[in-house]
Amino acid sequence: MTNFLLTIALLLPVSTTPSEEGCLAKIMFAESRGESIEGAIAVGQAAVNRAKRTGKTICKLTGVSRLTPPRNLRSHYKALAKSVIHGKDSIVQNSDSWNTGTKPKYAGSIVRQIGDHVFYVMSRL
Repeated sequence: MTNFLLTIALLLPVSTTPSEEGCLAKIMFAESRGESIEGAIAVGQAAVNRAKRTGKTICKLTGVSRLTPPRNLRSHYKALAKSVIHGKDSIVQNSDSWNTGTKPKYAGSIVRQIGDHVFYVMSRL
């Protein structure tokens, strides 16, 4: 039953307001620093999955860092965030969590590794 509810939650739309895109851009910049564009997109997709799973907006997510990108990168990260929010395919499937290096022992199995980040489904959020 839990997997069914998780699947349904991941199919529901997430808020697409400009402020949500801005919040996601800040999360992607802060949490994927040093990674490729693919790594930034993966972090964004996992954050969107977490928002759907917890029923929170992207701006209300807890446990994630936020940094405003430098002026010369803001439009880049906002465009990435917008594409993640409106995208249909996910390179991290249903992952809702990420970590650098290793995943916590209490978390679910690793879905994907991109660069130094591992992406997984948190067993409890």
